[in-house]
Amino acid sequence: MTTTDSAPRAEGVRWDLSPLCASADDCRDRLAKVLDDCRAFESRYRGTVAGMDGETLAGALAEMARIENEIGRLYSYASLRESVDVTDPENQDLDSLMDRSMVEASNALRFFELEWLALDEDVADRLANAPEVAADRHHLVSARRFKRHTLTEPEERMLAERSPAAASAWQTLFGRITSTLEAEFDSGDGMEPHTIDRLLACVRNPDRDLRFRALDTLYATLGPHSPTLAHCYDTLVGDRLAMDRLRHYDDPMDPTHLRNEVPGPAVESMMSSVELHYGLAQRWFRVKARLLGLDTLHLADQYAPLGEARQVLFPEARGIIGASFRAFSPRIGDIADGFFEEERIDAEPRAGKRGGAFCASVAQDARPFMLMNYTDRMDDVMTLAHELGHGMHFTLSSERQTALSYHTGLALAEVPSTFAEIIAFDHLMATEQDEATRTALVCERVEGSFATVFRQTVLARYEQDAYAMRSEGTTLTDDRLSEIWIARNAAYYGDAMELPEGYGLGWSYIPHFISTRFYTYAYVFAHLVTLALYARYREDGDDFVPRYLDFLAAGGSAAPADLLRPLGVDLTDPSCWDPGFREMERMVERAEQMTG
Repeated sequence: MTTTDSAPRAEGVRWDLSPLCASADDCRDRLAKVLDDCRAFESRYRGTVAGMDGETLAGALAEMARIENEIGRLYSYASLRESVDVTDPENQDLDSLMDRSMVEASNALRFFELEWLALDEDVADRLANAPEVAADRHHLVSARRFKRHTLTEPEERMLAERSPAAASAWQTLFGRITSTLEAEFDSGDGMEPHTIDRLLACVRNPDRDLRFRALDTLYATLGPHSPTLAHCYDTLVGDRLAMDRLRHYDDPMDPTHLRNEVPGPAVESMMSSVELHYGLAQRWFRVKARLLGLDTLHLADQYAPLGEARQVLFPEARGIIGASFRAFSPRIGDIADGFFEEERIDAEPRAGKRGGAFCASVAQDARPFMLMNYTDRMDDVMTLAHELGHGMHFTLSSERQTALSYHTGLALAEVPSTFAEIIAFDHLMATEQDEATRTALVCERVEGSFATVFRQTVLARYEQDAYAMRSEGTTLTDDRLSEIWIARNAAYYGDAMELPEGYGLGWSYIPHFISTRFYTYAYVFAHLVTLALYARYREDGDDFVPRYLDFLAAGGSAAPADLLRPLGVDLTDPSCWDPGFREMERMVERAEQMTG
């Protein structure tokens, strides 16, 4: 990193991918080698799973883990390259090669899982309980939950072959449109190109006129592309529904529930509980309207600062994160430092770079990498903490788990990132001297919780409506998607928020709908669980920390219910969501007090 204390928007903060691969040519060479390894694995083990004992199975799993680690490194290298420049032809070519190679690798290795799923239950139980495979027992057992939905090997190979054209191509098209869209806009420094992320950042500006203009510009820019973006989504939803029929899924959410290892009824209970608490958000919106001197809050005012938070350049953000993490645990402070020192963060916004933020786990035997678009706002500090929370999870779980057991489902994966945000927030509230910034932090914390719990539930309900409409044979046009988007948002905001006409396009730039269906309820689950865990941390103090670090290090070695139970969260109890809502109400009360 070459950034200086005065560099705006994390100028020069770019990652160094050389620990993963020396170059695109190196990636291609290693990819050819690992494909040879996949074919050798198939030659060695095809037709043998039914006759394996614990020792043989352990040896096969170890070889599979080595292959998956190398594939993870190479796939991540290609993906990370493209994420910072989707317009580079070499990145596009490498990405296309990776898509084809992943299909080839999956086809070569698929037999192993299929033979495992074909075993009788008593044989599978005996093998899974063999002491030699104890580290991967949960991986073996949980894989069998997909037995009913798995097709024959020729069918699975055929579906994998069509995936790049049937799914990945549409996802790539969506990504290229949304990451390269720019609009000329004056946010205070004269007219200059603004990406979607930069325009969205403007809705947190104190200048109300600027917020309105930013939203109008955003929707005007998205408008001409909305038919294409809708077609991408319509095609993907239609394809997913067709696959569901082939795989005998009863509900479009079932594949996500199975991957998350969270029962569907528990998810529905959670979302219904959230909807019952919409009034908490509407209460705050009315308070905020009065504080801003408005009769009714407009969508452009939703994230208007109450008290203007000061600017935070990237080096200071690094210091805040380091101090807050280290105060909780020196171990996670060291993990965060490693991201900066080893140049595993790309934070500089620039044209052609993917919007949003993420932390890529890469591989069990590699270090994770993080991407964000840092714009010098205090909110960016929270984003940095969030993604580094993922990083601490990946790092600790990779130290204790195998390549087959260190990943968790989406719902649990969002707990460490949300917890890390709260750690950073509490540190800032204890150390920040600027009163306007403190007020802004508290209000943003409230509104961040609303965006995570309430809005992500809205997004999940929107997806349910879209899939239901498409399953009835109705094409998901941009107008129809806008209608269900407005309907679901209106239920949340009620009469406490005025929605502009252009907000009908609010669905059009959200990548989660495109990449992973029903991803968003994972944020709701994680936030409510995390609030309950943080309440326990306040009660137990330092005694809580080792239990929490053990939870992170457990990775995906057990089901979420089993991993959370030692921390005092029982997912079988319908009231388990209540502590999260009590924490949210406590935050609202604190914000009301600080704003008078």
